[in-house]
Amino acid sequence: MLSKTILSYQGPVSFSTIDLLLSEFKIASQNHDIPFRAYKKMISIMIEALENVTRYSVQLNCVKGQESGTCPSCIISRNKSDIELITKNPVRRSDVNKLQSRIDRINNQSKEELRELYRSTITDGKFSAKGGAGLGFIEIAKTTGNKLGYSFENLNGEYSMYTLRAVFSL
Repeated sequence: MLSKTILSYQGPVSFSTIDLLLSEFKIASQNHDIPFRAYKKMISIMIEALENVTRYSVQLNCVKGQESGTCPSCIISRNKSDIELITKNPVRRSDVNKLQSRIDRINNQSKEELRELYRSTITDGKFSAKGGAGLGFIEIAKTTGNKLGYSFENLNGEYSMYTLRAVFSL
């Protein structure tokens, strides 16, 4: 099914960038007839996914407006039945296994197990050195009701391009 791009961004990602993208998505969602329920879901997913980009991304010669295979990016698209968010960002190869195992663990949970994992993660209160408690991926999976898609493409010996895909029905 043919999809239509609603929002596309490539460049450095900071918390002010996230605010800007949320504002742009609000306008774009109105222009693309995104139902309010889907808009609310996507806002939640965007926040979690883009915060993960700021948390795990490494800056590799990325300048906004210059085409680069190393800049973070965010694309939101839709077709008649689904809306999709894809984020890409460079990560250290040493972080790949940790990210894979975290996402695989979440993808292997039932809806009830995800709710329980969310509760236990919130009450456990263990935060990583990067500031997260691991709730982002759980929240995205709960919000979409679907498995998270991901891939890692080798950039060089030290870095990989990490792609996260979240999709849900309109």
